[in-house]
Amino acid sequence: MPAAAIEFERVTKVYKRLFSDERVEALSDVSFQAAPGEVCAFLGPNGAGKTTSISILMGFFFADSGSIRVLGCRPGDIRAKAQIGFLPENFAFYKYLTAPKLLHLHLALAGRKTAGDGQRIADMLAIVRLTGYEKLKVGKYSRGMVQRLGIAQALLCDPQLVILDEPTSGLDPAGRKEVLHLLAALKSQGKTVFLSSHILPEVEQICDRVVIIDRGRLVRAGRLNEMLAGGNRVAIVVDQLPVETEQALVTQGAAVTRGAHGAAIVVDAARKRETAEALWSAGCDVVSMNPVRDTLEELFLKEVDHRQGAQ
Repeated sequence: MPAAAIEFERVTKVYKRLFSDERVEALSDVSFQAAPGEVCAFLGPNGAGKTTSISILMGFFFADSGSIRVLGCRPGDIRAKAQIGFLPENFAFYKYLTAPKLLHLHLALAGRKTAGDGQRIADMLAIVRLTGYEKLKVGKYSRGMVQRLGIAQALLCDPQLVILDEPTSGLDPAGRKEVLHLLAALKSQGKTVFLSSHILPEVEQICDRVVIIDRGRLVRAGRLNEMLAGGNRVAIVVDQLPVETEQALVTQGAAVTRGAHGAAIVVDAARKRETAEALWSAGCDVVSMNPVRDTLEELFLKEVDHRQGAQ
C-alpha cells in the first residue's frame, strides 16, 4: 500500500501571546491522512484551525507536538516542496507584471526555467481561460482573473500534490464549474488534491475523502461515500396520495412532500415495507423507492452544530 500523501498524527499547535500568559490552542491532537491520487476536502467553520494546519503542512509554522509527513518528507523539505503546488486563500501578485512575466518569475523561483517555458506558460494560461490577456498587467485584472492566475501558478510546475485554499473564491458560476473540471482532470492524472472550501455542494461533487475540524479538534474524517451512506431512510415516490393516508403516515413519523405529479414519502428504512403496503392498499402506485443520501452540507452542519451544542 503506498504511503499517504499527507499524514497528520496527533498534531498540536498552541499560540502564545507576547508578554502574556494567554495561550490559544489552534490545533489539539489532530490526526488524519490523505491518500495519493485522491481529492481530500479539508472543512471547518471560520477559526477552526484550517489555515494553521495548511501553514504547518507547507512548513511555514512548526507544530508543538505530533508528526507530519508530506509526500513522505517532513514539512519544508525541499524534496517535497518541489512536488507541491500551493494556492493560499489570500494572496497578492506583482500588479505591474503581465501574466506571462509573472509565471516566468515563479518558474525561476522554483528553479524550473527551461527553453520551452514560453509554450508551457501559454498552455497554462489557456487552461485557466486567460488567453488573450497576456499584455494586460495583473493590476488591471478582475478578482476572478487574479484567482485564475493563482490557480495557473499553483499548477505551473506539474506538482504531484496540489494544496488549494478556497480556489473558487471570486469566480462566477461558470468559473467555479471550470475549476471543478480541472480538479477532476488532476485526479485522473493521479495527482493528490488537498482542498479547503466553504462551498460544500461543489466540494461534494469532486472529493473522495473529507476531513472536518472545529475549534482545533478533529470532528470526523473518512471516505465521503461511506460518510454519506446513512442507509437509515428511504424515499418512496407515488403517483397520488389520499389526504387521509398522508395524515396517517405523518402521524407515524413520515415526511411527505407533494409535487405536481405525485408525492414523496420519507420514512425509516425499517418501515419501508409496511409503508409501501399501506400505500398500495390506499390505491397508490409506487413509482420508485430509494435510500435517502445525506448531503455533505447536511453532514457538516450536523457534526459542527452537535459539537458546538455540547460545549
